[in-house]
Amino acid sequence: MTLPLFITFFIIFILSLAVIILTIYNRNSISKMTGMMIAMATGMIVGLTVGVILGIFLTGDLYSSTVLSIIIGVTAGFLAGLPISLLAVLDGTLSGIMGGMMGAMLGLMATPEFQDSLIRMMFMLFIAIVLILFQLIRQESLNKSSNQPFIVLCLFAFLLFIIVYNQLGPII
Repeated sequence: MTLPLFITFFIIFILSLAVIILTIYNRNSISKMTGMMIAMATGMIVGLTVGVILGIFLTGDLYSSTVLSIIIGVTAGFLAGLPISLLAVLDGTLSGIMGGMMGAMLGLMATPEFQDSLIRMMFMLFIAIVLILFQLIRQESLNKSSNQPFIVLCLFAFLLFIIVYNQLGPII
């Protein structure tokens, strides 16, 4: 496993854990519908991103990449929905299943010349959705409409991260 791939998995783990911890910490101020959306988005994007990476990494083994990415997506969706309600757990779990299957299929079908760029695109999409989830949790917990400094800071950090991440070298 290359260093950029290890960094990618590590950041996926840390940011998913941060979404789950923020959901647990703010569970009393998050509405049921918002909690369902957090669980669904977390399960889907984790399953999709990890599925693409595992589908590319385990080329030719659709079964293993699908099962592993489903397990990871279901775990993320389940844990994100657990502090909210049983409906959020179900929503996150089913989204994790769907994201894991779709990600593994997409990763397995990617041609070798586009594998690196596909992982980078999916990872950037993952980062963007996690930043939106952070803003959603913050907005629900503070009930404020003036979040401009936080949004600008997140966008700046995201752009800086894209520049640094693309300088790491090939992922696969």
